[in-house]
Amino acid sequence: MDQGQVDFARTFADLSARDARETTAPLGGVDVRLVRVPAGGEGRWDSHQDSTETVVVWSGEFTVEFRDKTLSLTAGQCCVVPVGAEHRGTSPTGAEVVLFRKTPG
Repeated sequence: MDQGQVDFARTFADLSARDARETTAPLGGVDVRLVRVPAGGEGRWDSHQDSTETVVVWSGEFTVEFRDKTLSLTAGQCCVVPVGAEHRGTSPTGAEVVLFRKTPG
């Protein structure tokens, strides 16, 4: 990825062609992480003590689970994970997801 911009369609196509799961590009103090989540894919529980994380669904269906609630998102929808909130992502059918988080450091 060019460090000055991210082309989501091109990057997801490249990841798919290489059968790769994810890539990250730092842009202006923000890490832009593009992730291909397989059907039935279940992430690990995580939290970020230094930043919120914005989750944007590029394609498919994606679920963001918190300890006390679950958000179901489809293409074109997003949510914000609050600072310090334990969460994980899952997908019943597979999804392409873009995550934005302040670059640690």
